[in-house]
Amino acid sequence: MLDIKDYHRPKTIAEAVALLGPGKAVVAGGTDLMVNPRYTAGVSELVDVTGLGLSYIRRVGGWIHLGATTSMHDLERSPLLTGLVGGALAIAAGSCGSPNIRNVATLGGNICSALPSGDTLTTLLVLDAVVEVEGSGGRRELPLTDFFLGPARTALSQELLIEVRFPEPEAHARAAFYKLGRTEEDISIVNAAVLILVDESGLIQKARLAAGAVAPVPMRVPAAEDYLLGKPPDEANFQEAARLVMEAVRPITDQRATAEYRRKTTRICTLRALRQAMV
Repeated sequence: MLDIKDYHRPKTIAEAVALLGPGKAVVAGGTDLMVNPRYTAGVSELVDVTGLGLSYIRRVGGWIHLGATTSMHDLERSPLLTGLVGGALAIAAGSCGSPNIRNVATLGGNICSALPSGDTLTTLLVLDAVVEVEGSGGRRELPLTDFFLGPARTALSQELLIEVRFPEPEAHARAAFYKLGRTEEDISIVNAAVLILVDESGLIQKARLAAGAVAPVPMRVPAAEDYLLGKPPDEANFQEAARLVMEAVRPITDQRATAEYRRKTTRICTLRALRQAMV
């Protein structure tokens, strides 16, 4: 139950950073804050960051830059993202709840909520994304792989997420996102994302595989990635890579699915993502 005593709407990033501290929650879309008690415990003040100019999608110097308050709707509809490696990130954003939720839910919120089932997180992992954050000590960047520490736990230390960016994928790279949920608008029971780059000889030159909702954090699976390198992108190799992802996950049982169901469907979701990437 929210019991808010004060509300702040800073006009600059520096003002927002100065407001961060115990008892204060950063809010943009607010779609997680309003419904999840784990984000509201002890919160008495809100810091609204929607006025900081952090809603953008840009291609600059070989990198794709995404502002923290960019909405899921804008990610889903972005011509830049829909034309990038099969539109995997746009598809992932488009799976985030209902249209009404996507109109206000933000990329930064999806990341900072640090839910293992976050819809955009596995796709950003296979895109080798990094995050830029700012605190009282200045700005720093870190790989997204190092950002998640556990369910609803991140590497932020009274810092504000400013931007997510990733290197523009190679022209021939292919990616896909696959989600299994109880309904189209439900959060993931399991999700998977892949990125594959095949060289001129027909062998896999680069592989990225990630799974969500099957471990304390959304996770890359290096063993499966390494297995695929130098091999043709055929069904037998995809089957083995998907098995390796299944072996790596650490799912739990909750109200949506049992751990065993999640483990088995991880293999299926990964395999379907691999197949889709190569279509």
